[in-house]
Amino acid sequence: MFLFLQSLTFYFIFVIAAIFIGLYFYFTRNFNFWKKLGITYVKSAPFVGNLTDCALLKTTIGEQLQKIYDEHSDKPYVGIFFFDKPCLFIRDMKLVKNILVKDIHNFTDRAALFEVKFNPLFFYKLPLLKGQLWRHLRTKLAPVSTSRKLKMMFYLLDTSCKEVIECLEKATANGKLSQDQ
Repeated sequence: MFLFLQSLTFYFIFVIAAIFIGLYFYFTRNFNFWKKLGITYVKSAPFVGNLTDCALLKTTIGEQLQKIYDEHSDKPYVGIFFFDKPCLFIRDMKLVKNILVKDIHNFTDRAALFEVKFNPLFFYKLPLLKGQLWRHLRTKLAPVSTSRKLKMMFYLLDTSCKEVIECLEKATANGKLSQDQ
């Protein structure tokens, strides 16, 4: 009976170790992606990529990206990993403009951060859409966002901001924001 329990324990430990090793190789399978392309990249940790401090709740994603941005100030772009997915962190404003304006048709599918059934309000934003829905909405919205039309709408934005400022000044006149407004 004792030998049976020892062999059972051995097999249990072996299976757990095999699962862990399999998960390790699965989550590190893309970590040579930027190296193969010859692009400077940030070394990453298994399972979380470059989000180690975020996963440990030491910092926010914004602070982590700011740290990477500051560390690689001499490069126009740097490769990073979100978990096991390679992402290109672009720092050069000319490249950003080319991607968002001139070459936008090449960047139709982006990482899906949300499912439509869980958050429909946030899901239907143009930068987060994919495929045909993105193409359809972009063709509908492109004529609205010309520089001439945006300049014509500026006064609406200016007026709305002034109204919000007045409302906040009234609401906080005594130094506290009341709950009933």
